[in-house]
Amino acid sequence: MGETSDQKNQLSNRIRAIWRRQVRPVWQDYQWAVLGGLVIATIILGGAYLALQLFHRQSVTVPGALSSCLAAVKFLATAVTLYATAKALAVIFQRQIQLVGLKLTKNHVVICGLGDKGSLFTKAFYEDGYKVVGIDKDADNSRLEQFRDLGILILTGNATDSEILQKARVQKARYLVAVCGNDGDNAEIAVNASALVAAAETKVLTCLVHITNPHLCNLLKEREIMAQRVDSFRMEFFNVYESGARQLLKEFPGFDESVGNFEPHLLIVGLGAMGKSLTVHAATLWRIALGKSKKKLLITLVDKDADQKKEYLQLQYPQLNDCWDLIPVTLEIDSPQFYQAKFLRDGPGRGLITMVYVCLDEDSRSLAAALVLFQHLRHEEVPIVVQLDHDAGLATLLQGEDSGAGGFANLHSFGLLDRKCKTDLLLYGTHEILARAIHQDYLWSQKNLGLTLESNPSLVTWDELPETLKESNRRQADDIGRKLTMVHCEMEPLMDWDAELFEFTPEEIEILARREHQRWLTEHINEGWTYDPGAKNPDRKTSPLLLDWDELPEDFKRRNRDETRRLPSFLAKAGFQIFRTGPNTKRLGKNGGDEAAAR
Repeated sequence: MGETSDQKNQLSNRIRAIWRRQVRPVWQDYQWAVLGGLVIATIILGGAYLALQLFHRQSVTVPGALSSCLAAVKFLATAVTLYATAKALAVIFQRQIQLVGLKLTKNHVVICGLGDKGSLFTKAFYEDGYKVVGIDKDADNSRLEQFRDLGILILTGNATDSEILQKARVQKARYLVAVCGNDGDNAEIAVNASALVAAAETKVLTCLVHITNPHLCNLLKEREIMAQRVDSFRMEFFNVYESGARQLLKEFPGFDESVGNFEPHLLIVGLGAMGKSLTVHAATLWRIALGKSKKKLLITLVDKDADQKKEYLQLQYPQLNDCWDLIPVTLEIDSPQFYQAKFLRDGPGRGLITMVYVCLDEDSRSLAAALVLFQHLRHEEVPIVVQLDHDAGLATLLQGEDSGAGGFANLHSFGLLDRKCKTDLLLYGTHEILARAIHQDYLWSQKNLGLTLESNPSLVTWDELPETLKESNRRQADDIGRKLTMVHCEMEPLMDWDAELFEFTPEEIEILARREHQRWLTEHINEGWTYDPGAKNPDRKTSPLLLDWDELPEDFKRRNRDETRRLPSFLAKAGFQIFRTGPNTKRLGKNGGDEAAAR
């Protein structure tokens, strides 16, 4: 897809977004009033025309007015009739029209599972101007009719079935979002979609798979880069609770980065997916803020299975055992013991609670528990954050006239799904993080060579970068795992904060540089680029660097090696680290390259 096509797609999305967010809602509210007004105007002008006809019989000065009035009546009558007819036909044959249009649709978004998360993602993509196709197996889902009213094509059936994925033209889609209620179903959707697009050469389907279990999601995210195998299929795992915990701590931090002598004591009520993620991310932020300090973050955990879940956390995150001091309080949230809330002040030397997070599985229970704790802590002015699914509904009770001083000033709501089920956050996955890091490293290297925006149009921020170059960076990120396996290395999220930066051997640098150039060369040949000894010409798709590694000029080989040498550094900045898996004995033939060459 060329840059002109990318620009057209982006412009089309922006126009649709303006229509869907601003114009369409107003038009829907007033279209029948406008239509009624036009009918009335037609009747009035028709009456005026009859009156002018009568007047014309007695005068010779009216023909111009009579002709104009007749033209206006004809135009309005035709417009009203055509609009009403088109509207009626669209309502009657909407699904048939959509199915015909689907056969020509490409670069759209397919969303599997239209529950709470899927519905919010559907609405978000729709409002951002994307063409959306929804799949849900529950034909009685009350949300389906609302989406159909918006013109969104909804297919009913099991999204794990390859036939329904084909019907949704997933092989021509840009994004596939799997947010069914079952992790196994989401994984099966991804596997079947991968098989459907395996034959594509330049088209890439990005599949975003929701995994409910945060720990399993993290394990899969560790492997997703290393497991990248099909060039036309990109897999991203995500969990709204894990990313939601990051966002919650950003909006309502339990401590400042400059901790000093302050000794925070966090209380987390409810150790479901969100509560566990909060505990892990709070301890991680504490470790980053304090470095090697032996001071631990005190966290009281209240849950009906608090002892068991504390042990679970310590076993699954052993690297954090030097960072946190977990105090389990095992009791039922609806029990008299919780209402007494003795855990708020029990424990000599523990210190008063300084921050409370309530993360239960139901909004009503979360709010009730938060109000109980608020009554106990209101005089200490301890902030209490209650995690709800949405900012509307029960959350509005905290935002009324009494929410200021003397009311619920210290009680805050955090609508998880409203914040996290958005397109920009969903699409900012592991591959995207790495692709942006690659581009940032490219900007740094090119500016060090003395290049400017005038001499290299690619020296712009990520948001200003054409979609073709963004995709080129993503493809480079996709290949990192495969390259690392060639030198018996892998990558994982950065958790060893004190480890020295990884360094490749000169032999490994040569192998990786050759491999990257071969990947870049193949990518450009598939996209229609050809060799030309002159200057690079993106319009003609010619480049002097479409050569095998051994034929490349030495200065470009050196740049390729320098980029490979910096790989551990920019991966660390993106939150990843490289480690060895075995003796480095594997050797390669012709491969290599850098993003500088790609530009």
